Amino acid sequence: MRRKVCVALALCFLLGLLAGCGARRQGLPEEPIVFQRGEYDTEGLDSPYVTVEHNGKVFLPYGSIRPKGLLRDMSYAFGDCLGYVEGDKNDRLFALKGSSTEEWLIAFYENGEMEMPLVYRELGVPREETPECVESLGWEWE
Repeated sequence: MRRKVCVALALCFLLGLLAGCGARRQGLPEEPIVFQRGEYDTEGLDSPYVTVEHNGKVFLPYGSIRPKGLLRDMSYAFGDCLGYVEGDKNDRLFALKGSSTEEWLIAFYENGEMEMPLVYRELGVPREETPECVESLGWEWE
């Protein structure tokens, strides 16, 4: 009987731990920034890169967040929700913790499926200044 109680408590603990992993993002702010979608052409590619733009800054897809720990947590890198991409309030943009929102953003689509964040880098930011929590995906434009 004691063994069953221990197993039940362990399962409850694990379920609670896993449920807490999904609570990393908050909703849109009261006055969200509406980012514009754009394109960035590079020579030799069949199609341009999709960009996110705001206040004259152009952000290009750059990489992913380095997962941490046994559960491969990425929530540690998410800062505040800044806004969304025009036309789709589920296409959210977040600050990258510890980095300037003038240089780095996290794009995350809130739909409950295949939730994989994508890190965007501002066009003028040197590659050498990549935060430790970000790993490059090797895009052509880099």
